[in-house]
Amino acid sequence: MPELCAQTGPVERFDTVVIGGGQAGLAMGHRLGLAGRRYLVVDAHERTGDSWRHRWDSLELFTPRPFSGLPGLALPESVPQYPRKDDVADYLERYRQHHELAVRTDFPVRRLSRDGDFAITGPGGALRARSVVVATGPFRTPRVPECAANLSPAVWQRHSHDYRRPSEVPPGEVLVVGGGNSAAQLAEELSAGRHVTLASSGPLVMAPKTLLGVSLFRYLDLTGYLRLDRDSRIARRARPYADVIIGRGVRELLRTGRVTGIPHAVTGCSGDRFTFADGSTRRFRNVLWCTGYRSDHDWIDVPGALDERGLPRQDRGISPVPGLYWIGLTWQIRINSALLCGVGADAAELLARMPDCHP
Repeated sequence: MPELCAQTGPVERFDTVVIGGGQAGLAMGHRLGLAGRRYLVVDAHERTGDSWRHRWDSLELFTPRPFSGLPGLALPESVPQYPRKDDVADYLERYRQHHELAVRTDFPVRRLSRDGDFAITGPGGALRARSVVVATGPFRTPRVPECAANLSPAVWQRHSHDYRRPSEVPPGEVLVVGGGNSAAQLAEELSAGRHVTLASSGPLVMAPKTLLGVSLFRYLDLTGYLRLDRDSRIARRARPYADVIIGRGVRELLRTGRVTGIPHAVTGCSGDRFTFADGSTRRFRNVLWCTGYRSDHDWIDVPGALDERGLPRQDRGISPVPGLYWIGLTWQIRINSALLCGVGADAAELLARMPDCHP
């Protein structure tokens, strides 16, 4: 094992602090531990896996069980073929325990700064580290159209991040806005008890879960597609289809009329009236925004770490700021960089590019 960095003074010092205790942060912590680094993973949640537990009740992965684990521990056979959100949450907690990872929960980072070493400030004080890996992921702050603020108080609206179950939605038709897997899953769930209109910024792109009885991900694995480098010719061609819906349940609902499709983005809304990109308008009293997330890095106070839009400056996880790294970003290194089955390989590659820590 490489020699651990020396500690001086009463401040807690580490070779590396990983900010974010989800799958990316745990995968990185596992690699750092194997390399003999003195590291700490800090997690804003009270319990490992809570970022999954706090999502809607029926959420299930579109990746099957063999492709939903991290290096060094598979999901147990008792987990369904398509794991549910609580299965993933409990698995991450077991992963932490199994590998005896150094994780500190209930430590939301308020500020990351640098004056020689990095200072990671949280509610219990500051940590010091020679390097930092930001593993908070791309899914932090719900994104809704600006016009949502103009909707009448009588209109029920919620982002999928805060939605839990159909009983929360008042009676009547519901508009689901979005064209990805979350929108498709929730439109399907809500259609069991009401009519649903699904608005997307173009025709929905769908792929089957299985082909000839074999998981689609098995084919993608055997062909090496899942591990393709982001800069490969095939990956560049695939990028416009990154939001492909896995499973065709919503297609049957659209065919039978239980779900109405509007292949146009919402361009405006006020009162209870919604305007779409084709110029049409409709009234809805219930709307569920499945419109994704935006990055939220206001807590990073390190010159050069972010661009003018507040997005990470990084290439394959390497920041131009010495000692600063990123993991878990979409298309960071490979097609599957933001998936459970991809962050382990990214963590290994990132560690290989981190210089040894010398006392």
